[in-house]
Amino acid sequence: MKVAIIHNQFNKSGGMESYLLTLVQGFQAAGDEVHIHAYKVDRALAQKHGCIIHKTPVYFLPRRLKKYYFLQRCNHRFAKQAYDLCISLTRTACQDIAIVGGVHPQSVLTRETRNIYRSMHDAVENSFEKQLMSQTPAIVAHSASIRDEILCHYSIPEEKITVLYPPINEQRFSLALGMDRQVAKDKYGIQQEKMTLLFPSLSHKRKGLTSLLTAYASLDPELFELIIVGDGVHRNTSLGTNIRCIGYVDDMATLYRAVDYVILPSNYEPFGLVIAESLACGTPVITTAKVGAAELLTEDDGIILKDNQPETIVEALITLDKVDVRPGFAARHSLETCQHIERLKQIGREVRSSIYES
Repeated sequence: MKVAIIHNQFNKSGGMESYLLTLVQGFQAAGDEVHIHAYKVDRALAQKHGCIIHKTPVYFLPRRLKKYYFLQRCNHRFAKQAYDLCISLTRTACQDIAIVGGVHPQSVLTRETRNIYRSMHDAVENSFEKQLMSQTPAIVAHSASIRDEILCHYSIPEEKITVLYPPINEQRFSLALGMDRQVAKDKYGIQQEKMTLLFPSLSHKRKGLTSLLTAYASLDPELFELIIVGDGVHRNTSLGTNIRCIGYVDDMATLYRAVDYVILPSNYEPFGLVIAESLACGTPVITTAKVGAAELLTEDDGIILKDNQPETIVEALITLDKVDVRPGFAARHSLETCQHIERLKQIGREVRSSIYES
């Protein structure tokens, strides 16, 4: 099968980019030819994964306009008929299947601050997303909460939407492949007597870092430690002695194994792939009901906070016990890559057959 995947960028950055790499590996493992359409490309990464790259030239346009130019160009010039299956991870309207990892109007509602500049860009994003919803034959929502948000903001038939949680990359995140927990702790200098939590984030404000830091300010630094991975913390932010920022980490599986819990107290998180990755590595999680992945959790997997206020976080942390998650999280929730790829192909076949029948 000849598969096209459309996304703004092909690199290692956020959750959707991680999902893209998992799709590439999944389709290739199934024997498919994968074509990537993007305007920003990490050539070394593309060469490593052996996909065919179609890079849209965006010249010297400002950052935001590069994206809008790319979306508009795809909508008018993308040759869907050249492929057996076309999937988009961004706000285009030219594909068979749109993967929706978040609804823009909903994210605007959760934003604490607004200004005219952001409002103008929100209007453009909403316009592209509206086209996506109305013109794409099949929509895959990465959680039930995203499906509900789509139906809340857009007048489209519910049967057009399939809830399909993003898969876990088993080649990277698996308890069977993971390092011994004590060896992992030694690698990152984590002390056994402390309760160590990991906060993985590329968008600190939305993911609740402010509340988390306030909570840690009232905890005993001899008993509790926080590791922040991903984006750095603003230089004017005061951090306690029990908080470490370690930047970007390639081997996240080992870091998941090293800590006692992963915490993601987000204000809004359509899915939260780091939650599923952590559980696949055997490490429990603490999150909020605002995180889509919370739909999958049982009481053995961690804690769902009633909100992300500092006092709520403290109350949860002081009662924690060190536990391991039982193996097989991905299989229990149909999050294995091969299952996900086959379901996307099935949806694609249904879309194409309905087009031919009409």
